[in-house]
Amino acid sequence: MLVDRSQIPPEGLDLEVHEEPRWEGVEGLWLSLAPVEAVFHLERKGNGVLANGTFTTTAVVMCSRCSEPVSVPVSDQFTILYAGASEAFRAEESELSAAEMDVDVMQGDRLDLSRLLRENVLLNLPLQPLCRAECRGLCPRCGINLNESSCQCRVQENDPRLLPLQHLS
Repeated sequence: MLVDRSQIPPEGLDLEVHEEPRWEGVEGLWLSLAPVEAVFHLERKGNGVLANGTFTTTAVVMCSRCSEPVSVPVSDQFTILYAGASEAFRAEESELSAAEMDVDVMQGDRLDLSRLLRENVLLNLPLQPLCRAECRGLCPRCGINLNESSCQCRVQENDPRLLPLQHLS
């Protein structure tokens, strides 16, 4: 969803967005993703636009231990300043301050809310989702799900290569 800067009145613009996530380049990150519900407040700041908002959705991802599907709520709030290309970056190389980390460049005079939602959903997905805290995962030998049954594989207690290091503790 594109919003032209000229459509934003001086007092700001409030938007409620319901977006079906049909984003490219995210294949395999989730099994399914519910529609993203978002609320935006956009206001002009100089030659840019300040975007504040919140979003919520639910992703079905694979448990990082047992590979079973798990439903994970994904939500957050954000504030980002969209500046014109000439204002966003200086010509010389420099380290970005914390305030400059929340600055992005507008495409002409347009603000891409779909891109903003995509970035925030991706940033808030869990790195190692678990179906439950006590998930036992898969057997490293036979691959059976240890949450559902136990296997007869013999687990070697200590790696013989590490035995000389036991005296260091």
